This record gives sequence, structure tokens and C-alpha cells, in this order.
Amino acid sequence: MIALSPIFVLSFAIIALLFSLFIFKINTKCCTILTVCGLSCALMCSVTIGYKISFSTQVITDISSDNMQISVPASEPIKEPNSSSEETIAIDTVPSEESGSANGNESININDNIDNNNNSNNNNTDTDTATDIETNANSSIDDNSTNEWRAHHITALFTCDGYGLLYTSLILMISIAVACFAYRWFKQEQKHHGLFYLILLFMTLGGVTLVYSSHLIAFFIGIELLSIPFVGLIGYQYTQTHSLEAAVKYMILSAVASVFLLMGIAFYYAMTGELTFSGLSYQLSTMSYPSTLLLIGVCLMLVGIGFKLSLVPFQLWLPDVYQGAPTVVALLLSTVGKVAVFCAIARLFLLAPIVNNETIRIILVVMAFCSILWGNLLALMQSSLKRLLAYSSIAHFGYLLTALIAVQYQVLALETIGVYLIGYILANICILGAISLDSHSDELQDHENEIELSGLFWRRPILALAMGVGFLSLAGAPLTAGFIGRFLLVLLGVTAELWWLVAAIVIGSTLGLYFYARLIINLYIRPVSRDGQILSGSSIKLKWTNIRISELIIVLCALLTMLCGIYPKWLFNLVSIAQYLTT
Repeated sequence: MIALSPIFVLSFAIIALLFSLFIFKINTKCCTILTVCGLSCALMCSVTIGYKISFSTQVITDISSDNMQISVPASEPIKEPNSSSEETIAIDTVPSEESGSANGNESININDNIDNNNNSNNNNTDTDTATDIETNANSSIDDNSTNEWRAHHITALFTCDGYGLLYTSLILMISIAVACFAYRWFKQEQKHHGLFYLILLFMTLGGVTLVYSSHLIAFFIGIELLSIPFVGLIGYQYTQTHSLEAAVKYMILSAVASVFLLMGIAFYYAMTGELTFSGLSYQLSTMSYPSTLLLIGVCLMLVGIGFKLSLVPFQLWLPDVYQGAPTVVALLLSTVGKVAVFCAIARLFLLAPIVNNETIRIILVVMAFCSILWGNLLALMQSSLKRLLAYSSIAHFGYLLTALIAVQYQVLALETIGVYLIGYILANICILGAISLDSHSDELQDHENEIELSGLFWRRPILALAMGVGFLSLAGAPLTAGFIGRFLLVLLGVTAELWWLVAAIVIGSTLGLYFYARLIINLYIRPVSRDGQILSGSSIKLKWTNIRISELIIVLCALLTMLCGIYPKWLFNLVSIAQYLTT
């Protein structure tokens, strides 16, 4: 159960924070420290397990075939078919049964070898037989210690592999950054805000559960554990202008989407009797023609998923919720709220050939094409930065839907998803983190209008430079991580011959370059008075004493964005070693 240590650490952090809040009545600063410590411990566990697994996992050869074979690494010796340690894994078996049957086979094979040796060669002594048993026992102990650090199933509900642990680490990093930004945002208030950090931990636990899931029930529980805390986070600062409206709208539409998702899961279970991702893969691979009930179930699941990812035509809620939510919560919505869902869906699509069905493929292509054009066209007309980023988010996940449609190119699709999501996360932290640091919780709304951000460079140059780098990355400008991700998307679309989506990506990138450039120019405009004179106090004010942990996080994300654009090889290596388990 070491593989589930990030979930256990987060659960323990929630209990500790609850106990501290109700017994010791700790203030906001202590809540921040306790939350960051819990998230950091979970992050260290995730990184350690991911490092161990990435260098001892089995190599995936071809998961598009029906049998989904796994090759043995070259460093391991090839075992004979009749070896006593032989183990056969069936795709549609439960992992707990696999381990039990494997141990049973090993014991039977050891006993058979002892009987055969006694019958075939009566000259062997009892000492030789005991030596053989001791050697086999020692080898089995070595195998168990090695298998502990390999990708494996944790019951039928969860999967621990490099793929899940990579995105678990990203979710935990985002949560640490949000905890630091929220403390600065609440700093001018005298009230205690420990409840905010408690809800934040619950939301992080839901995201990690979702990334770990390999079962539709675990997937649904993870989505609900992620969505329900968002209702509280969006409406937390209810004194702001549109906060309660955004919370009510998200709560109602999220419940409707969950109903569609649960109905789709029910239809799928009624048809197949399976709920695991590998079971869905087996059913779709063996069916000559998928039944109508199964297709209806998959389509209903796509409705719920389309809402969570805010894809057209399920995107109408997103701009209003972004505008009404605090900026730190909008950062969570745009990153954790979507990245966790997308990674779980990517695992499902990689294991199950859903896009092989022509009807589902056409639906996904239409959703991606409309999301790209709709998001970029409506972003042109926005003056509120959070509404603009909401429409931009619709376009970006329309781009990423191309990688799911072309998922048959597994290696390139995995690299594209990983690189694009990392660049998208870094850019959002730079932009929304800077807005949150320039705002306070006791105001009616955050400083997210273009007029309020005009000339930010002359007031807070570090934040303005970081925001500029984030805008360039979202626009896909060269020498940024966004450019590398956009290039991989076009390459994947051309390889899969998705010409309509490639054209949409090119047109959407051109439109995005316009409104992102407009925002960058707005940051560097010198403030002027009503008579047209440049204000005398408009010189750059840079005080190193004002740079704290929150500013360092934003600066680090901006530097990483540029580093990934200039030297992306280490990013490719990071994404490529995060392999996923196929059985």
C-alpha cells in the first residue's frame, strides 16, 4: 500500500487540520503552514514512488493490438516457458486474483519440480533438494522486493504507475502554489480562513483520486470529490460581486453533468457487466460491432466529461463561474479541475479503443473543432481578463482533444498531452497568480479588468514580466513551452491526418496571438493623467524586500516556461519515462 501514500498523507493532513481548527483554533497563517506541509509531504511521496517506478517498470510495446503484450526489459534474463516462476496475466482478470493465482502456480511448480527430480534421478540427496528449495525461495523474495517498485494495480479501483504519479505531482504543486497565493490574498482581513484550506485539501484529494483511478466507480468518486469542494471554494468569499451567482450556477450544472455521467456508467454496466477500464478495453476489442446500448452509455459519459472540461456545447457556465470565483479559485478551476479529469480520460482512451468507432470519432472531432473556434472568437471581445482566460481555456482543451482523437499514436499522443499540460499549467500560474497578488479579499472584485492592469509594469515589474511570459506561452510564441506543445499538436494532427483540426489549430493560434498581444502591450503602457501628461511617479519601483515566496513561485514558473521553450529535451524525457500500465 506504499503506492497510495499520497492519498494517505492528504487524508492525514485533513484530519490534522480539522483537529487543529476545532481544538486549538489556529489562525490563517498556521493553517497555511500546516496545509503546505501536508501537501509537501504528499508531493515527496509521489516524487519518490514515481522515480522508483519509472526505472523499474515494464516497457509498453503495442497497446493498440487486442492482446496488449508487455515486453520484458533487455536488462532482465528471458525465462524458459516451463520455469517455476512463470506467471500468466489475463487482461480481464482482477489484479488481486492475479497475485493469488501467481503464488499458487509458483508453489505448485516448485512441488512439481521436487517430485520430478526425485522420480527422474534417485541418486540426488536430500541436501540437494533442500538447496534447490532455498534457492527458489530466495529468488521469490528478490522478485517480490523488485515488484514492489513496479507499476501495478491496487485492487481493481486504482493503478499506480509513472503516468499517474507525474500528474499527481503536478496537482500537488499547483495546490501548494494556491495555498501561498491565498494567504497573501487574505492577508488584509482580520478573520480566520482555515475553512478555505480545509476545502482545498479535500479538492486536492479528489484530484489525486481521479488521476489514480482505473475503475469507473473510482473515477466517479474522484470527480465528485473534486467538484463538490469547488462549490464551496467558488462561493467562499460571498461578499464579492458575482460570487454566490457563480457558486449556484456551478452547483446546479455540475449536478446535472454528474447525472449524465452516472447514467452512462449504468448503461455500460448493463451491457457488459464490467466497470474497469481494462474491462471496457476487452469488451470493445472483442466485439465485432458495438451494441447501441453501449454506444449510448459512452455518449452519455461524454456529456458529463464535456461539462467538466467545458467543451462545446457544454461550455456556457465557464465564463460566469470564472468571473465570480476568486482568482486563486479560478486558477484551481483552470488547472486542477481540468487536468485531473483530462488525465483520467486519457488513460481510459489509451486503454480502450473508443475512438475506433466512427460515430464517437465524428462527435469528438466536431466538439474539438467548435471548441477551438468558439473559444478564440469570443475571447476577442472580452475586457475582463478572467472571462478571456475562460474562453481561452475552452480553446486550449479543444486543442488537447486532438491528442485524444489521435490516441492510436500512443507515444506521440502521450508526449503531446504531457508537454502541453505542463506548459498550460505554468502559464496559468504566472497570469492568475499575478492577478491574485495584485488583489485583496476585502475588495468587491479582483483587479482583473484591462483598465486596472494597465501599466502594471510601472507598479510591479516582476509580476508584469511573469504575466507577459505566461501570455506568450498561451499564444504559442517561440521560445516558450506553449510553442513546443502547439508544435507537437500540429505534428500529431498531421500524422493522424486530422486536417480539419490542424486548420482549426492554425486559425485559433492566429486569433489568440492578437488578443494575447493586446494584453501584453496593455501591461507596459505608461500611466497618464487626464490632461495627457505622463505622471511623475510612473517610474519603475522595484524593492527586493517585497519579493516573497508567492513572487518566487511566479518567477520560477516564468523561468521554467522559457527554459522548456529553449531546451525542451528534459521535458520530453520527463514525460516519456512516465509510462502507464496496460493490464
